[in-house]
Amino acid sequence: MKQHWFKKQGWIYIPTSIPGSLLTIFALVLVGWCCWTIDRSTRSLPDALIHFFGYFTCVAFWWKWIAEKTAQKNNES
Repeated sequence: MKQHWFKKQGWIYIPTSIPGSLLTIFALVLVGWCCWTIDRSTRSLPDALIHFFGYFTCVAFWWKWIAEKTAQKNNES
């Protein structure tokens, strides 16, 4: 029996297990740390947003890809 880490609710994925929750927390912490680090070293908001966009999209892409691969399908119980 395959364990599902996430459950799809509309357009979002909700963690339904400990690995899914840990992955979500890790992704949020990583994005927060990157945001804090970039904000410390830049002088303007546009500069910070340009640098943050690259990190955020990479983390969000990998989180969504893992969520899709480990999510419970609609026709499964």
